Amino acid sequence: MRDPASGPAHPACDAVTKVCRRAVPCARAAVLLGWTLLAVAACGTKSGNVPASPPGAGAASLGDGRAAADEAAERARLAELDRAYPLHGLVTGLQLVVRREPRPDATMFGWLRVGSRVRLKREKVRSPTCATGWYELYPQGHACAGEGIEVGERPPDSPLAVRQAGREEALPYAYYFVKDELVPSFHQPPSRDQQRDAQSYAERYAALLRDDARKAQRFLAGELAGEPTKPVAVRAFLHRGFFIAGAGVDVRSRRRFVRTVRGQYVKESQLEPRRPAQFRGVTLDATHTLPVAWAVRGGAPMLPRTLPDGSTRFADDLEAPPLERLATVAWKRRARFADRQLHELADGHYVRDWYLAVAERVEKPREVGDDEPWVHVDVGEQTLVVYRGATPVYATLVSTGLEGHDTPTGLFTVREKHVSDTMSSIGADAGDDRYAIEDVPWTQYFSGSIALHAAFWHERFGLKRSHGCVNLSPLDAHQVFNETWPVVPDGWHGVTADRTGLPASHVLVTP
Repeated sequence: MRDPASGPAHPACDAVTKVCRRAVPCARAAVLLGWTLLAVAACGTKSGNVPASPPGAGAASLGDGRAAADEAAERARLAELDRAYPLHGLVTGLQLVVRREPRPDATMFGWLRVGSRVRLKREKVRSPTCATGWYELYPQGHACAGEGIEVGERPPDSPLAVRQAGREEALPYAYYFVKDELVPSFHQPPSRDQQRDAQSYAERYAALLRDDARKAQRFLAGELAGEPTKPVAVRAFLHRGFFIAGAGVDVRSRRRFVRTVRGQYVKESQLEPRRPAQFRGVTLDATHTLPVAWAVRGGAPMLPRTLPDGSTRFADDLEAPPLERLATVAWKRRARFADRQLHELADGHYVRDWYLAVAERVEKPREVGDDEPWVHVDVGEQTLVVYRGATPVYATLVSTGLEGHDTPTGLFTVREKHVSDTMSSIGADAGDDRYAIEDVPWTQYFSGSIALHAAFWHERFGLKRSHGCVNLSPLDAHQVFNETWPVVPDGWHGVTADRTGLPASHVLVTP
């Protein structure tokens, strides 16, 4: 299964490096990631980037000073970038590997995806394996232009380009559910005749499937004599239950086709757009601290009543507002009465144990650095907390593995991070082995094929749901992705910490 303690960053960091805010102070980010180009231009000199306010100056003048400093730092960054990486690249290959050195067998750093725009140094290294030349990319690594980079003095354009993943949005692409049984995806927007041929082929498959599933599979494989073969205009057929990632909509003869991020075209009327869940966790600070409790099941809170024999009985308080699923709850403590485990709320009400999920503080593992962002997943509570060193900074609900697909427990590290990655059989709605989701967002592998990732196809957070992975709402997955190491540079689609020296965040999973 491939499912899929530090204070605030320096004020110039976010505008300059776009990575400092995700984990570490600016100077340390540059050193840890090996991105020395911007160590001076980005971070300035200590805290002196913001001019001291004159006596009596208010918050507005301080804000103006910071804005001016940010603008100056950004200009300095761009000037240094233009000097060191003067060329522009547009990735036209579907997925392009970035390597540590200009060799095809060199250690892999990460990946670029079609549509990405990158900056390159002018010098290139030609080799028998890359006649077009290996270019050094910002912030590091090398890629062969012939594998899918169009290079120019100015930002190039190409009909092969598709929309780049939205790195500042809850979902990087638009997602669609395949709602018909067998849906053709085309190499290009089809003519009406090509579309009719594909539809006829799909209908023949559906008829065979109703009578004999094995024969229908042989039909798809082109093994049945006297039957039509797959139309040449069709790249593949998608089963109901698949999800695709869209990069736009193209129109041909007043028919609308979704253009996928992989360069296929699917008729829009055979798809159902999916919107992300709006649930998100809690940012933790001096005001909002752990523990945090959420209602994961709806129901009436209860009040205790002492009986003549001294025992306690609980009854629903029908005058109190019922618990609203996914709402935070003012929680006081766990309480046991005889053989019953309950939660006591701050207002004196009680609720059954399984009605709430509570995120509580845990000790930092000794393997975790003092300024390292790391993640704690509590399988029993179905919660996740992001820490920086010993300080919790974000808490939310998750969905881990169902029984028989248990999420592994232990201390792990983030091995790979992908803006999106395709997964199958991950325990969502379709309930069969054909189920697949194209480009699952904000994927972070930490144990084999087990990952933290966004789940836009359900809203059952706080309850077990997956085939082993840790499902988060898109808003939460995006937040966690931006917090953890290794950092994915802007314009890149993914990075790996394996044998690269890039720092990797720990993931602690407890029962």
